[in-house]
Amino acid sequence: MHKIQIEGQGEFHCAADDVLLRGGLREGLGLPYECNAGGCGTCKIEVLSGEVENLWADAPGLSDRDKRKGRVLACQCRPKSDCVIKVRLDEQCTPKILPKQQAVSLKHVQPITHDILEIHLQSNQPAEFIPGQYALLWVNQQLLRAYSMSNLPNAEGLWVFQIRRVPDGKMTNLLFDEQQRQDAAIQIDGPYGLAHLQEQPRPIVCVAGGSGLAPMLAIARGVAVNPLLQHHKVWFFHGGREQRDLLTEVQMREWTELGARLNYIPATSSELIEGIRSGFIHDVIHDVLGDQLLEHEIYCAGPPPMVKSIEQMAHQAGIPQQQVHFDRFF
Repeated sequence: MHKIQIEGQGEFHCAADDVLLRGGLREGLGLPYECNAGGCGTCKIEVLSGEVENLWADAPGLSDRDKRKGRVLACQCRPKSDCVIKVRLDEQCTPKILPKQQAVSLKHVQPITHDILEIHLQSNQPAEFIPGQYALLWVNQQLLRAYSMSNLPNAEGLWVFQIRRVPDGKMTNLLFDEQQRQDAAIQIDGPYGLAHLQEQPRPIVCVAGGSGLAPMLAIARGVAVNPLLQHHKVWFFHGGREQRDLLTEVQMREWTELGARLNYIPATSSELIEGIRSGFIHDVIHDVLGDQLLEHEIYCAGPPPMVKSIEQMAHQAGIPQQQVHFDRFF
């Protein structure tokens, strides 16, 4: 265990096999971050003294200018000694639930769409998280990926993930193979993520694309069971390339238990289907809600181009940044 001092802002301890970002978050510090995987660049720091092991020196979250200035990503650096780092803590990143690592067992698997598999994992401790958050899955102590929970926090220790198959993806190929996943040793590290359900007075818009369905389902389910949100309506926009990428309204009503409070709007971008809207999901949202969008709390998850389009649409509509919630993944 190494002592990590944050210049002028306190200190924390980090295990030699942990990364600086997660070590700080485990002790309740607001180290800035989003993706936790080297893609977004939000967790940049400077190491003023001490030695770290950079796990991914060419991570896309670092620009050439960052590298010239000696910046590194806290999510990609393990301490090799006591260190002093320079970073500005962000109160919004202070964990509401401290993330922790724990072993889990495979309990149940079922297909959701043609390329999304729902995986149920069982831990010995309660599953503590806020709807919309994600966890890191370690498989066989080698593969590490971030996936969002689709279920609600529970005392039974059940963690449910909806995982989309990625062509040539090492993790998804393993998890989609029955024998390999049965033999796999799996650990959960979490919860993480800032795009979780907020108890705000505004009605809610959920926007899901691809495997972004999971956190948006958790958000909608969270609204259904939260007494403070019992009168909130939810617009659930679900974008896919083809009809087989989408769910039915019956499925959504059963899964979210929102009843008449749910408005499910599916849309396809590359296949024309009678009775289903066509086009990019941000255009569909604008067509359906128009100026009313300004009155809503917006949550979105999906491919980076989709999330970027939603962000641009919200900005152009004059929606305050604090009303739009997403974690960047690349």
